[in-house]
Amino acid sequence: MKTIYLVRHGESVINVSDTFVDDASPPLTERGREQSRFLAKRAKNLTFDVIISSPFVRTKETAAMIAAETGHSIDYCDLFVERTLPASLIGKVKSDPEAKTLADRAFRSSEKDTEKVAGTETFSELKTRAGKALAFLEGRPEETILVTGHGFFTRMLIARVIYGEEVTPKEFAPLVRGIMTVNTGISVLKYDPENKERTWWMLVWNDHAHLG
Repeated sequence: MKTIYLVRHGESVINVSDTFVDDASPPLTERGREQSRFLAKRAKNLTFDVIISSPFVRTKETAAMIAAETGHSIDYCDLFVERTLPASLIGKVKSDPEAKTLADRAFRSSEKDTEKVAGTETFSELKTRAGKALAFLEGRPEETILVTGHGFFTRMLIARVIYGEEVTPKEFAPLVRGIMTVNTGISVLKYDPENKERTWWMLVWNDHAHLG
């Protein structure tokens, strides 16, 4: 039996910027650092063995604050990075009609498996990566793991947990549009390889009481 804490990073520049910025390098905002400090104090009361983090700057900063408070080590894993937007959008104003059209096309590709748009992962590619991420967690020796990741990809992980490897765009689209995550929200998964009905369970979604 494993317990997995899925933690979204604190607010970052990418969340508040009026322009599109590259996915990997934007740091936390001051508010995001404050959120992460609250999260780190709460994490001190959780029982877990290791922190696994997306290597993006905002997740690394969030994970580092947790590690500083709890004394845990951090392992970085590319499987948990966020989906990326087309590189041609970087620096463009989000309200620009042409940029907005391209961003919408990229989102639809990630949500509904339409045509691949300028390097953005399609639904099928994201689904496959989520399956690999869950298998990676299954294979880890630790029984309790805290993962510092991102909002969109966390929802794909949840979709794989709820619907299994056969999750379809029809099932994923309302989930990704109707279930939101708050910065530093905590979701909790259980993995039980002995359960014959299903091995993965979602116990908690987007708990952010530490921000209250």
